[in-house]
Amino acid sequence: MGAAIEGGRWNDQDVPAVYMGLTPAICCLETFVHADGEPTFPMKITCFELPSDQSLFLEVDPATLPDGWASLPADRPSMDFGTAWLKANTHLGLIVPSAVLALERNVVINPHHPALSLIKIVEVYDFIYDSRMFGKGADVQGNPGT
Repeated sequence: MGAAIEGGRWNDQDVPAVYMGLTPAICCLETFVHADGEPTFPMKITCFELPSDQSLFLEVDPATLPDGWASLPADRPSMDFGTAWLKANTHLGLIVPSAVLALERNVVINPHHPALSLIKIVEVYDFIYDSRMFGKGADVQGNPGT
């Protein structure tokens, strides 16, 4: 919902998109870098089953992405690329590298694509960040934290 209202790395404001990570780890890392402090609400990880028809997805070679696609904050190169893809409505998903860790992949889902109903919820897990991610608990060397 937030990407439709404010825009995101791969979409302009008022051009809806749903962002998903292809692994639980990148989902956690992506939400962590966008969090404003330690979350005080219960979190969930939702695992989806995406359609197996590879023709529904466009996987982008990172070398072909426009310069500046991973800029912080997100800027025109990636937003223009993704918005054009969303408006063309040719694929259900756009598989892109994560700007947080380019070795990982995210998928941008086009909520207007006719194959959207093929995405199924598989399971929902309770989730909480490890307190060490917020400077609590043991430090990197194993010394007690504050």
